[in-house]
Amino acid sequence: MNKKAVRIGVACGILLGATMIVYAITSLFFTNSETSKLNKKTVFQFNLTTDMSSTEVGPGDSFDVKPVVYSDATEEMYVFIQVDMPTTVDGALFLFDTDNDWCVVCEDSGKVVYAYGDTEMTVLCPGESTSALTNQMTMRSISIAEYAAIDDINVTITGYAIGIEGVSTNPTDAWNECKAIGNIQ
Repeated sequence: MNKKAVRIGVACGILLGATMIVYAITSLFFTNSETSKLNKKTVFQFNLTTDMSSTEVGPGDSFDVKPVVYSDATEEMYVFIQVDMPTTVDGALFLFDTDNDWCVVCEDSGKVVYAYGDTEMTVLCPGESTSALTNQMTMRSISIAEYAAIDDINVTITGYAIGIEGVSTNPTDAWNECKAIGNIQ
């Protein structure tokens, strides 16, 4: 091999290595990157309180229950309360009167959904609460045999909410939109 070619190759290698070192050093001094540690703001959250406590209940007995939805959100919302309860041959096991601020939007074999509103949805603003759906439930007066045949006498109360933007003010339509968005059966 030619000594001149070897010298040129070594010189090119040294030049390339020196260029890479200079580039690395200048990048270190002239480049700075940082990633923020941002979290999504909670804009839509609510609390459901029921004031239900464990108690022994038999046919004809009443107990206190006050389902209320409180908005922790930063946005306005429409709210719904679903009450699931066992049924008897005569209908739902528990009877109760609802506050006039609530209306039935869906009813099916022991499952009833109420919307906060009458003929139109009522907007629940941030920091506000709904009125209580009811104050008291009473177990239907049924025979001892019917009572003994019921395995689970518990009531389940579930709250739902949906933002008001682009949502119908009609309670049934708003519930259908809430079900579609939340994939609720």
